Amino acid sequence: MKTNKKIHKLGLILIGLLITSSTISFSTYREKDVTIKDIKTEFKGLNAADEKRKAKDIKIKNDGITYQDTFIPKTNNSGFRVLTVRLTVYWAKGGGTDSDSARKRSSTGYTLRQGDSIAVDPRIIPYEKEVIIPNVGLVKAVDTGTAVKLKTASNGKLPVIDVFFEHKNDAERFANNYPKIVKVAVLN
Repeated sequence: MKTNKKIHKLGLILIGLLITSSTISFSTYREKDVTIKDIKTEFKGLNAADEKRKAKDIKIKNDGITYQDTFIPKTNNSGFRVLTVRLTVYWAKGGGTDSDSARKRSSTGYTLRQGDSIAVDPRIIPYEKEVIIPNVGLVKAVDTGTAVKLKTASNGKLPVIDVFFEHKNDAERFANNYPKIVKVAVLN
């Protein structure tokens, strides 16, 4: 009888040790959390086609960003703020552009580049801020315009971001195939 109790006690101790060790191994293993910095680094290393493809995986909501099945919550320390904006487009080549855009010259002196440049109201999104836009990617606020500042495209209701394209055909294709009202992440 005493032997059975000892075996039983020993069995309980072994089970306890197994549970404890499995708990420790589970609690010490943690997948790397994805941050805004990680997304920014990844996007800066991509060519334009790959960035556009990956930008389709970005979902931005008021409470955070989902990218490749990873959720980055918006907190005071998350490194971004979310804005709902009206997207418009402008271009360098093709009819209906202004002389500065045709020369790819921004109001800040920055050379406009497709997949990299946007026009903003600098009172809402300061110049040089990077912005993540779904279906576009990581872009920089380097330009402005009267229609952007007046929020013409949104009837004065939402901030406007004007996305720069090299060619009018590409700009029109984007404008016709993607949502006009989107949430964007403005990076700190």
